Amino acid sequence: MDKLLLSTKKRVLVPVIFIGAFVLWLFLCKANYDSYWNGTIYRVQTTDFNLLHHILPQTISELIISGRDDLVENVLDSTYGLFGVVITDPSGQSILYQTSKTYLNRESWQEKAIPEALAEEAKKEPPDLLTDPPPLEPIWEHKSPRDAGAPHRSPFINAANVRGRRVLGYIYYIRPQPPSFAKDMTTWLGTGVWELSGAKRGYFYITLCTIALSLVILLLVWLRQRVLETKKFELAQLHRELEIRKKALEHLSAELTAQKQRKVWLEKEAEESYRRASSLKQALIRLRESLTIVNAQPGFANAPGGDQVKVRPAVHPPSALLEEIEHLIPALADNADALKSQASLLHDYCSVLEQRQAEMKRIVEHAYARTQSQAAAAANFIDMSPN
Repeated sequence: MDKLLLSTKKRVLVPVIFIGAFVLWLFLCKANYDSYWNGTIYRVQTTDFNLLHHILPQTISELIISGRDDLVENVLDSTYGLFGVVITDPSGQSILYQTSKTYLNRESWQEKAIPEALAEEAKKEPPDLLTDPPPLEPIWEHKSPRDAGAPHRSPFINAANVRGRRVLGYIYYIRPQPPSFAKDMTTWLGTGVWELSGAKRGYFYITLCTIALSLVILLLVWLRQRVLETKKFELAQLHRELEIRKKALEHLSAELTAQKQRKVWLEKEAEESYRRASSLKQALIRLRESLTIVNAQPGFANAPGGDQVKVRPAVHPPSALLEEIEHLIPALADNADALKSQASLLHDYCSVLEQRQAEMKRIVEHAYARTQSQAAAAANFIDMSPN
């Protein structure tokens, strides 16, 4: 998911989010449409029809018997045209009265108010019977507002209740046809999205929630991208630092190799210096002894043949030269001792290496001997001895 966010560019990500929000908005609006028109409105109409089944047949029958056609029309128009009420003659082929009003100039049921269509509507909502004398018991009733089918026959009505009565006609109840989803949305957008009546209230709230959700998702995605970009930059920094440290390690390895080579050279120099110091010390000792002998002789010495030999005096006083040599001898001796100790350590290390080499040689010889004995015991002997 993080890789997808990093690889997706803003000019692609923003349209994708808004397209997804638009699809979600349409889905929720359609659900609100079904809930309002096929749910709430349908249950309200079912309740109205159930009430009319109980009271309208008695009222209309009395008005027809009394000849009050004007009051009959007023009763039918009391629905405000939200749904239709039609009264026919006993044959059902002639319409005597019907609701004349329309709600908001929207004719949604008027096309069904014809004898041919009333028979089809009777399957959904059966008509009530108008009689003289007026009926007291309802013929049909709904058990619940959520009944999706036709109403049930009332338990109070039977053949004895209607025997001997004159049939005046039938009352038909016509449900209005709900607007299509596209038409309902077009009406809402045309009249103003701030209108909060009926299903339009749900459309308005759904629109606000969808816009808010889209902005929140866009903000979260943007923040996540910033975090991932920051981590990616930090990772690049760590990678560069790792490369630098790797090069530094390689440089230190090369320096260590050079120091090892220098150590070998210093060991050789130390050994050479130790030999030179030892030779110089011996030479100085011999020189000191020679000078001491010369200082002990008189100015002339007896030479062979009776001749006296003069000894040429030294250019420098012998005492000063001896003192200078005596000062140099301790320092040279110390250097020689240090070099000697280093040589001793190197000698010990070499001895340890020689011991390990000898031990490895014994192990190899022992393994070779075991191999030879096993090969001799085999049927086919193969000579594995080194040349």
